[in-house]
Amino acid sequence: MIRSVKKAVASITGALLGLSLFASSAGAASYTVRPGDTLWKIATARGITVDQLMKLNPSVGTTIYPGQTLHVPDPKGVYTVQQGDVFWRIADKVGVPLSILIRANPQISNPNVLNVGDRIRVPEKPANYLNGTFPLKPGTYKPYTNNYAETRTWSPTGEEIRSHEGVDIFADKGTPVYSVLDGTIVNYGWNEYGGWRLTVRTDSSTVFYYAHLSGYASGIRMGGTVKKGQLIGYVGSTGYGPQGTEGKFDPHLHFGIYKTNTSPWKTIDPFPYLNWWELQ
Repeated sequence: MIRSVKKAVASITGALLGLSLFASSAGAASYTVRPGDTLWKIATARGITVDQLMKLNPSVGTTIYPGQTLHVPDPKGVYTVQQGDVFWRIADKVGVPLSILIRANPQISNPNVLNVGDRIRVPEKPANYLNGTFPLKPGTYKPYTNNYAETRTWSPTGEEIRSHEGVDIFADKGTPVYSVLDGTIVNYGWNEYGGWRLTVRTDSSTVFYYAHLSGYASGIRMGGTVKKGQLIGYVGSTGYGPQGTEGKFDPHLHFGIYKTNTSPWKTIDPFPYLNWWELQ
């Protein structure tokens, strides 16, 4: 009898833990198992433990198979609308300004009307440089993805495996490029990797890097200063060779962020910053 009571208590506790996990996340979603998936891989991608994933799926054992549907928490950056939610309340809950949250969700035709179950994109709020401006004007560039840290193989001495140190924003050759923040130009001119490039120091430990330019704006020079939103150059496809090389890839702006308080400089992912500036 005592054993049965303990078993019942354990079952209730497990169910409550599962409900607690749902309640503490933004919401719940479903995931279809793909070939090669494991419980560890799926749990890690959602920021939970295997034990938590199994509690969300009590009928699923340790063996999963392609095509199987699992309950999972919403991925980071997604909020599922709950009963009584309105945009301003969600903005306050996730710590993102209301105007930015609305602009991040153009699929919501009327911000005053939300339906339970709607999925709201929550842009990641960077730790610094929140007031930056996107380096290209709206409507002048193509939708971009995060290709930071992808593999690159070109080098001046031949093929060499390396990591991509920025994000590429594709646009037509000659599209104007603007400074994200105020700063001082610390690198200017040709670089075999970045072509015509510009490195702007924004503070004592950070530089912004603009590469593959087709040319510079008037007045841009080594040691000069630039202001936020100032025209600094034009999109191109220069680089991957000696001075003047171009056309080895489609025109785009390569944008990078480096921390300079280490040696060598350390690159950081610029994608969340670009996303944030784009929504300003």
